[in-house]
Amino acid sequence: MEPRESYTGTLSYIAICLSMLCGGTTSLFATYGSSFSEVLGFTQYETNLVASLGDYAHYMSAPLFGYLSTRIGPTRVIQSAAVLMFCGYMGLSYSFKHFDTAYEHAHHYVATMAMLFALVGVGSKAAYMSSMATTARNFKHSRHSGIALGIPNSLYGLSTFVFSSLKARWFESDQTPYRYLAFMAFVSLAAHLLASKYVVLRETQAAPRKRATSLAIKTNAPLSPAVATSGSVMSPLHESFEMAETRKRRMTVSVANEAGHADGDVAANSTLPALPVDSTAIDSRSATHADQPYNGHGSGADTPPLSAATMSPLSVAVAANPAQPREESALARLSRDPIAWALLMGIICLSGPGLAFVNNCGSMVRAMSHNTSLTEEQIGQYKDKIVATQSFFSFFARLVVGYLSDLWRTRLRLPRSGLLVIAGLLMVYAQNTAARVSRLEDMYPLAVLIGTAMGSTFTLAPTITAETWGAENFGLCWGVITLGPAVGGHICNLIFGSSWDQGLFNIISRLGKDAPQDRMQCTNECFIPAFRTTAKISYFSVFFFTVVLCLPQATAVWKRRWQKQTK
Repeated sequence: MEPRESYTGTLSYIAICLSMLCGGTTSLFATYGSSFSEVLGFTQYETNLVASLGDYAHYMSAPLFGYLSTRIGPTRVIQSAAVLMFCGYMGLSYSFKHFDTAYEHAHHYVATMAMLFALVGVGSKAAYMSSMATTARNFKHSRHSGIALGIPNSLYGLSTFVFSSLKARWFESDQTPYRYLAFMAFVSLAAHLLASKYVVLRETQAAPRKRATSLAIKTNAPLSPAVATSGSVMSPLHESFEMAETRKRRMTVSVANEAGHADGDVAANSTLPALPVDSTAIDSRSATHADQPYNGHGSGADTPPLSAATMSPLSVAVAANPAQPREESALARLSRDPIAWALLMGIICLSGPGLAFVNNCGSMVRAMSHNTSLTEEQIGQYKDKIVATQSFFSFFARLVVGYLSDLWRTRLRLPRSGLLVIAGLLMVYAQNTAARVSRLEDMYPLAVLIGTAMGSTFTLAPTITAETWGAENFGLCWGVITLGPAVGGHICNLIFGSSWDQGLFNIISRLGKDAPQDRMQCTNECFIPAFRTTAKISYFSVFFFTVVLCLPQATAVWKRRWQKQTK
């Protein structure tokens, strides 16, 4: 690699890391989520509805931005992220500053706040998908693809830690979060516009040569000396023949796999016999054949019979293969792959319980602080520390697991999905721990467990996606699979909100309407039933990740036995 190209690649990677660091701020909702009830008078169900709709917008937009990152490049997508996040955060800031009249009016502005938070979520996902898709393609031939994806991914998890720490230092004394949200708007805009200036998608060395050859074929012009002498490129017609042969081999493999017959199975690295072509005739391009008239009937004395010596190599290949089926699209292959469905379901069942804690840990801290002597400012600082702890261990897990998964794969020759099963077991333990929380001090180990499980999963899953369905299809395939957290997060957030409101209703019914207002507060009994339910959901993640681990090996064993029986 030339020094200038190496410098450009390094600068692009740094720009990707900056975009990811300032893009993963949707989890900051926990640091100001309680303000929806304190300032705007939302119920917990309405607050969780805002969080769920934001998560839906965040994850549902993933396939779109994955496709756009491949289609138009990462620069414009990151610029779109800058605009979307700026508009979302500025809108939220304006709302908290001017919509603080919830107790005087019945309207709670739920739809407005949900739409504004959705803009933040969509912008965050745009930055994430463009950065991850670019990294996957730039490092698709590297042995260290796991750590290459893990570093920006870990910074995406560290984002919440960084900005929650800044909030605790500079904005904790504010009564409403409007100044903090305005700060986030300008930081997001500046960081993503700066990143978009330097991020580039590196091309393989063969790509410029293929474009030059294709142009020479269309214009019937000679190749430039630099292109003609590079690699195995001899002439445009030879290049056409090579492309036709490569396409024929790839399609034959696809057809044989679809047919499922033993005699039709073609190995991925097998080659078909080359078509006989007279290179002398190709280069000379027989003038006799070029000057022959056509009688309008396709045969006769005026039209000599065509042979391989008088046809161009591409015509020979087409004549030998008159009707070749089209290659199946990446989305079609993904939708028919049971491994993809198992991975999607596993992420739904793991991320849903995890997001229920991430979005509501601030409310949990407030619920368990009523029987303490902490001031409002100390409660806010405690809440920010819990969010920062979860974010830091998510960052740490993404970084370490990315490196360990490379060793796991290259040194031990084990599938990365085995580590997914371990992450699922960790989430099961975390959810059962959450169902037994009774003190504020119990929140720290819970934040560590959930941060580690979530960080590990969202490092391993994209790497597995790139390896299984190809780095060139990563944007679309990973975009589809990341729909899982939207579904899981919405379900578990609504479970938490319903449990919270039901618990508060039970407390009010037990104390009576004449009880003091300070006693009508939720305690841990408002959220423990929710975590008992989400713990059961997390068990299914272990099952589905086990399917992802075992299904390829089981399929390979079944195919070998089937081939032996048919011989």
